[in-house]
Amino acid sequence: MTELSHLHKCMTERRGVVLDDGRTGKIIRLDTAYPGPRTIVSIWMDGADGPGIAKVAPERIVGFAPYEVAS
Repeated sequence: MTELSHLHKCMTERRGVVLDDGRTGKIIRLDTAYPGPRTIVSIWMDGADGPGIAKVAPERIVGFAPYEVAS
């Protein structure tokens, strides 16, 4: 799920995603450095300490969340 078109579609549809460590959230921003292949994905998450934003590499996203994540 690391293609930018898939990530952008997931972001615009507000679908939940799962990271490789089991956390879930919604993509809120994609930052791509040019020139170069570096992309950072910002994900909104509700954690034990409250809501927050995680900035991760796209390779860490393993798929869609199996349930609806709070907006």
